[in-house]
Amino acid sequence: MRIAVHAKVLSEEQLNGIGVYTYNVLKALSRIDTKNDYTLYSNQPIVHRLQAENFNENIVSFPALWSYLRFPFEFISNKYDLLFVPKEMVPPIKRPKTIVVCFDLMGLLFADRISMKGKVHFWVATHYALHVADKIIAISESTKTDIIEKCGVDPDKIMVTPLGYDEELYQPRQDKNSIQKIKAKYGVTANYILNTSSLLWYRKNIPRLIKAFHACKSRMHIDLQLVITGKKGEAYGEVVNLLHALGLEKDVILTGYVPSQEMPFLLNGAEALVFPSLHEGFGLPLVEAMACGCPVITSNCSAMPEVVGDAAILIDPYNEEEIEAAMTKVVGDAELRIRMKGKSLARARQFSWERTARKTLKVFESLRG
Repeated sequence: MRIAVHAKVLSEEQLNGIGVYTYNVLKALSRIDTKNDYTLYSNQPIVHRLQAENFNENIVSFPALWSYLRFPFEFISNKYDLLFVPKEMVPPIKRPKTIVVCFDLMGLLFADRISMKGKVHFWVATHYALHVADKIIAISESTKTDIIEKCGVDPDKIMVTPLGYDEELYQPRQDKNSIQKIKAKYGVTANYILNTSSLLWYRKNIPRLIKAFHACKSRMHIDLQLVITGKKGEAYGEVVNLLHALGLEKDVILTGYVPSQEMPFLLNGAEALVFPSLHEGFGLPLVEAMACGCPVITSNCSAMPEVVGDAAILIDPYNEEEIEAAMTKVVGDAELRIRMKGKSLARARQFSWERTARKTLKVFESLRG
């Protein structure tokens, strides 16, 4: 088959969640699929490139809205069998059979917290892209359920393909010097709890985490820090004001963006990953933490229980006392952390980008002919 791929996300210098998915799925497909031909489309040069004989690039010269105004013309003269769209930007006319990836429905669940541009994107996605797609790939059973219940989509056209992780990068690290070096870079001077948010915004539930940490630290009377990674988002001001109000400026570290090469060292050095998100389409940081053997505390809602299985402690993300109790329990019990590490490593082995790619290929094959 000849497969066209909407690959604009690979033109970004720093890959976000959708970019990480797109790059890794295509990279895995380039290893396991030598029969089909893939053409990656973008209106800007692709930064994160795929090296395989059956993967090609086509950069179309067009400004904004190219997905809707310029992209369709590629399907007039070029005979493609499939269009693979990782970001719900489906051409309105003249397209081959189309597979759309849906990561979550945050634009519906937290509509009051996103920009007008975000609202428009989610309106198009939920009222158009998901309905006209021939197949939808959902990254979790939780996301599939949301699509069915909130968008009225036929369950039979939704396939679930859980995410993978970089197995060479995220693994237990024994190099204490490297861990210490990364800790020093970000000003970590004590034992610490880690939260790996890619963006500081409402659904990551950072204010409740900070309040729970404050209670944990006060109860245990130990030198303990909370390290929160992630770029500034719409909750950043609220977070900074809360730190000032609680006097936690030295105890809570906001690192900003952390390169993926450094994240495994932060995970290996942490007492636990605490990830009390209000909603996740999947929750890839959970798998990355488990792959490093880091004990995990996370929410009992949406896709998070589905991802961690019995390897983590589940809490109500709206209950600060539950979050605090779980942190106190894990930080104060070294034997518990050892047991959780073993469960985490076993659970992480159930995920890989190759498995994701093989499931994705099955979706492609289901539309053959």
